[in-house]
Amino acid sequence: MASDSDARRRELAAFLRARRARLQPESVGLPSAGRRRRVPGLRREEVANLSLVSYSWYTRLEQGQDVQATAEVVDSIAAALRLSEVEQRHVRRLAGLPAGPRPFPGRDDTADEQARKLLEGLLPAPAYVIGPRFDYLAWNDAMLAVFCDIGQLPPRRRNVLWATFMVPRVRSSLADWEEHARATIGQFRAEAAAYPADIRYSRIAEELAAVSPEFRRWWPEHEVVQAATGTQEFRHARIGLLTTYLMQLRLIDRPSLKVVVHLPATPFEAEKLETLRGETVWGAVVSS
Repeated sequence: MASDSDARRRELAAFLRARRARLQPESVGLPSAGRRRRVPGLRREEVANLSLVSYSWYTRLEQGQDVQATAEVVDSIAAALRLSEVEQRHVRRLAGLPAGPRPFPGRDDTADEQARKLLEGLLPAPAYVIGPRFDYLAWNDAMLAVFCDIGQLPPRRRNVLWATFMVPRVRSSLADWEEHARATIGQFRAEAAAYPADIRYSRIAEELAAVSPEFRRWWPEHEVVQAATGTQEFRHARIGLLTTYLMQLRLIDRPSLKVVVHLPATPFEAEKLETLRGETVWGAVVSS
């Protein structure tokens, strides 16, 4: 049976050949030969020259042989082949290299219509969409009934981290506020590590440290949490203690956004949420 490294080398070789075949000389600044080529796309020697690597080394790479490639060389090949950011990260993984820092996320400040329909379909479960810096982008009516009215917060403060530490109703609604708050810090720090050049993360942390003694005390501990899951309990004035199961999902087409869902932990908990639904008209999904 082939090892994982053998399989990755074969996949990398096939990927490079396929991407080389789709490029024409003129698309990468090379003069057209003026006659029909025997194979489509660029020749191996042309890719090697564009990448500033030796022809023999690149040939061995495309043949799936065991050759060592640095991140700089792989990125140079990716640039020569005009790979997209997703394709470049794919090549790095196949070469056994770190994928590298994610670029600043695009389209990260709005939730589209499909995301809003998803939140509506999740009712009566409280659910919301957040951006990479934990800004609330959309939320359903159950979220408002259980947690807080996010729309009443100033636009610059519609942020999970800020609400957790600075909104009294959020603090009082969480049965174990400290555990939740520390987990939120850990997730925020983990997310920030994916965008090391984005100073907006440090600005959020600095502003919150200036006003929250708890955040100021816990932030320097450098706790990291990839994703919080499990049961979470809320206190509610009308339905008492509500137990939910926390799930966090990333949108495949916009992976910088997350859908956070509090599923009723039991049918009885779902009945409690239905009681809240019966007191108001639910269905509208609000966007920031």
